[in-house]
Amino acid sequence: MSDMSRTTAERLICERGWLSHMPEPFRVRLLQNAQLLKYEPGQIIFRTGGPPGGIYGLVAGTVIVNTAPLDSTPRLIHIALPGGWTGEDCFLTGHQRRIELVAQDETWVMHVPIKAMEQMSAANPNDMRAFGVISIIASDSLLRIVHDLQKNTVSSRIASALHRISWTADAPVSVSQENLSLLTNTSRKQVNSVIQQFVEQGWVETGYRSITVTNPAALRQHAEKDVTE
Repeated sequence: MSDMSRTTAERLICERGWLSHMPEPFRVRLLQNAQLLKYEPGQIIFRTGGPPGGIYGLVAGTVIVNTAPLDSTPRLIHIALPGGWTGEDCFLTGHQRRIELVAQDETWVMHVPIKAMEQMSAANPNDMRAFGVISIIASDSLLRIVHDLQKNTVSSRIASALHRISWTADAPVSVSQENLSLLTNTSRKQVNSVIQQFVEQGWVETGYRSITVTNPAALRQHAEKDVTE
């Protein structure tokens, strides 16, 4: 997508994720303060340890999330989906960035500067609670990541990750087999073998550095067998 109108961006960012659950007056105030930004593949949106800043909402594209405990090298832990927001930690703590965001492909985001967030909360105290919900949603995502990584079989972990990062059927996910192996704590050889099995089952299709999930329900069912058996 080489261009995106402001109207389209606002519609997309309100369709799913955090902002879709917020009251209409809050959405209006937030979007009045939001900047529509475009990032090219490989461009860093912000780095771990960077200065405090505002929040970013993914409108379109794919964003890699890297992080690690303090004094450790950041590693890939998540691939963000359209509708997801992050960066609220700086607003809540006043401290530096705790994660790194990198555009995987052409990416459009809504950015709300930290000063605008502070002004919104000063005028409407309940906005502070609304911003805090972003952290709750992130915690839920991390719980699912841990849960998926605890599954015993390689194919279950890979099926879980693909289901987790594909928010709709027939939408390509820009993820390499190398990154998928990092997300699932497996080898590239294991990923390649399992993906071929999923292709044969008709659950996914593959392209250049992309995987299209065509049957998310089947992936979820396969992944959950590891839990029930």
